[in-house]
Amino acid sequence: MDELELTPEERELIEAIRNVQNSKHNPSKWLKRYAKECFDKLLDK
Repeated sequence: MDELELTPEERELIEAIRNVQNSKHNPSKWLKRYAKECFDKLLDK
């Protein structure tokens, strides 16, 4: 499988989503909000 080239914004979104998933036992509203902001920023591009 070929590797995809990610922009810094895409990489930031992926890391934010992973942080939200890793915090399931200690959910953080801030982490979810940050992931949504990263997603919205990509859509507005």
